[in-house]
Amino acid sequence: MITKWKNQEGVELDIGGMTEVGKIGSAMNIVQEVVQQAIKILSTFNHFDEKSKDCAILQCKTFLQDNFDIKQKRGNNDGK
Repeated sequence: MITKWKNQEGVELDIGGMTEVGKIGSAMNIVQEVVQQAIKILSTFNHFDEKSKDCAILQCKTFLQDNFDIKQKRGNNDGK
């Protein structure tokens, strides 16, 4: 299981080590809020309903693509 994402160069986010001013200046505070909202979307589905789960996943995927301006090509599920 991946707990911290690293890019191809081995760089990972270190938001916890940033000051509040640094977060605001780099927009990390907004990124954190967007990710918190995505987690909230994924946490609110009915765990006993497969359609509810699928809807939450699709809603979260669309939310993240919209907020991070990620355009998905047809037939490509990795977001590139």
